Amino acid sequence: MTDPIKQAMSGQEITALLTEAARQELGRITLQQDMGPELSDDEIDSRIECLEQDTLKLKRRARRNDFTAVVQPLRTAAGALGITLPATIPSDLGRRAADLIRELKDVEAKALDGEDARSAAAPLVSRFSTLPVDAFLSTQPVLLSETWARALKLYPTKSMKGNIDAIAKVAIEFFGNVPVATITKPKQEEFFAWMARLPKTQGRKHGKNRFTEKARREGRPVKERKQLTKQEEIDTADAEDEAVTEAIRARTDICNLEKRALLVEELKPRLTMTTIRRNRDGLNRLFKAAADLGCPEAPRALSYKEVERAIQAAAPDDPLYIRVTKPKLRMPWTEERLAQFLTCPIYTGCASVHRRWKAGPLIVRDAFYWVPLILLTAGTRIEEILLLKRNSLRLRNQVHCLALGFTSEALGKTDDAERIIPIPQLLLDLGFVEWIKSLDDTHGPLLFPEIARRTETGKVTEAFGKALTRTLGHLELADFDEDLYAARKTLSSMLRSADVDDGQRQALAGHKSGSILNRHYTAHNTKDLKAAVDKANFMLEIVPSAPHGHPVIQSCGLATVESFAVEVVLGENGEADAIHVSGGEGGENLFSFDRNKAADSDASKHSAILEAAKKFREIVGTHPLRLPRSPQKRAAIESFHALG
Repeated sequence: MTDPIKQAMSGQEITALLTEAARQELGRITLQQDMGPELSDDEIDSRIECLEQDTLKLKRRARRNDFTAVVQPLRTAAGALGITLPATIPSDLGRRAADLIRELKDVEAKALDGEDARSAAAPLVSRFSTLPVDAFLSTQPVLLSETWARALKLYPTKSMKGNIDAIAKVAIEFFGNVPVATITKPKQEEFFAWMARLPKTQGRKHGKNRFTEKARREGRPVKERKQLTKQEEIDTADAEDEAVTEAIRARTDICNLEKRALLVEELKPRLTMTTIRRNRDGLNRLFKAAADLGCPEAPRALSYKEVERAIQAAAPDDPLYIRVTKPKLRMPWTEERLAQFLTCPIYTGCASVHRRWKAGPLIVRDAFYWVPLILLTAGTRIEEILLLKRNSLRLRNQVHCLALGFTSEALGKTDDAERIIPIPQLLLDLGFVEWIKSLDDTHGPLLFPEIARRTETGKVTEAFGKALTRTLGHLELADFDEDLYAARKTLSSMLRSADVDDGQRQALAGHKSGSILNRHYTAHNTKDLKAAVDKANFMLEIVPSAPHGHPVIQSCGLATVESFAVEVVLGENGEADAIHVSGGEGGENLFSFDRNKAADSDASKHSAILEAAKKFREIVGTHPLRLPRSPQKRAAIESFHALG
C-alpha cells in the first residue's frame, strides 16, 4: 500500500533529519563526557542498564511500527532545520530513526563505561560525513537564509541584489528555511510549477510608497494593509479565474477557440517565462552560494527546458485552460499615436503642472517635456537620460552632444553604454541647448532633479514611468505594448526605414556592434551620427512663440489618415467567423461580416467570403488598423484581409 505521508518526504530530507538528530545527540554525549559531573560506579551501572532497556523497547516497538519513542528527537532536529515533520512518522523514516537512536544509546553506554566517546562515535559519523567527529559536530547544515546572505556578497551589484532578494523570499516561503541540500529536483519542479501560478502583480499591493514612508518618519498615522503571502495571492487569483472561466464555459453561442481568446483578455496574468527564467537564475546563484559556504551536496538548478516541462506537466487537463502571461510585445509607436502624443497639451499648452493632460496656456519644460522627446529622437535608455547632469552637454566636432553613462552613478548595462550622442535637430529646434544653458546652480547638478525627488529608493525610471503613464491615461494614449520603453524601438524602426546602417543604430542605442567600444566610436563620429539620427522625420512644424519665450510644436504631419478598429470572433478552425470595422469620432460601423450568414452551399459561401474580403480591403485601404491583442485573432484578420 502506498504511504502518502512517506511520499511527501524526500530521501534528502530524511537524511538531513537523521544527520541533525545524530549531531545533536552526539554533541550531548561528548559534552557530558568532557564536562559532566563525576558519577559513582552504581550510578553509571544504573544508567547503562536504563539505556539497554530503552534499546530493547525500541526494538519491540519497531516490530509493531510504533515509533513514538523517536518522535521527540526527530521533531527537535526538524525544528533546527526548518523542515515540517508529518503528524505521523513515515515508516521508512521511523525505522531508520529507531536504528539510529539504538546506535546512539550504544555509543552513550560505551562512553559511560569509560570508552572515548569520539572513538565510539566514529563508525556512526562516517555514515553521514567524511569529516572527523569534532568537525562533524561543529558543522551545521547550510540553510537557505545563509545562502541568501552569502549570495548578496558574491553578487554585490544593485541589479543582482534585487534578483537575489526576490527569489530568496519566494523560495523561503515555499520551502521554508531548510538546508539547501534538501531542495531536490522534484522539489524544484513543484516550486516552479507553483511559481508559474503567481499573479504578475504579486507583491505590489503592499501600500508602501514614498508618501506612506514619509508619513511614518513624521509620526503621522498610516492605514496599514494586510501583507498577503504568495500563496494567498495565488489563491485569490485562482478563485477569480475560476469564476471567469466557468462563466465563459457556460456560453453556448461561441466555440472553444473563441472562448479561449476571450479568456486571454479576462484571466489574471501570471508571471511570464522571462521572469521565471530570471528567478531560476537567482535560485542557481543561491545554490552556488551554498557550495561556496561548503555545502557538499549543493543541488543543481533545473535547466530552462526542465522548468518549462515542469510547468507544462502541472497544467490541468481542461480544453479551456490557458496560463495567461501578457508579456509586453514592445511594439514601435504607430504614426497616429506619435502624432497624437507630439501634439498633446504637454507640448502645445496645458492647464497646469499637475494637469498636463488638459489644454491650457502653460508649457512646462521639465522631464515630462524633454525626456519622451529624447527617447523618441535619440533612442536612449530612460534611466541614462534621467541621470543626466547639466555638465553632460558637450560640443564635439562642432556638434552639440550628450555624454551618457560616464558618471559613477550611471547604471548602464555594459561598457558600450558609455557614449557621446549628438543632440537631434528636432531638440535643437525646440531650444533644448538654450534651456540647459539657462539652468543656474540653484537648479542643482542633475538635469531633471524633479524625478530624483519623486523617489527615495533611487528608482528614477519607475517613478518617472508611473507619473507619465498616469498622464498618458488621461490623454487616452496609454498602451500596454506601445509604452514608454518602446520609444527606443520606434526610433530604430524609423532609422532602419531610412537606410541607417546597423552599426550606427547600435551605437546610438548603446548596444555592442563589432569590437570597437561605443565610447570611442561615438566620440569620433559625431557628425555622421548627427546626420543619421536626423533621418528620423517626425514631420513636426516648430514655430517661435512670443508668449512662451521659446519655440513650440504647432502641428505634426504624421498619420494624416484615420485609423480603424477591427474586432473579430473566431470559429472552431481558427478562422474569422465575424469581423467588424469601426472608425470616426463616434465609432460608427464601417464594415460587418458574419460567416454563418453567408450563402448555404459551399461554393456560394466561398464566393461570399471572397466578396466580403474584397469589400473589407477596399474600406480599410491604407488606414492604420487597431487590431486585437490576441495573436490568433490578429492572424485570422490578416488571413481574411489576404483573401481580398
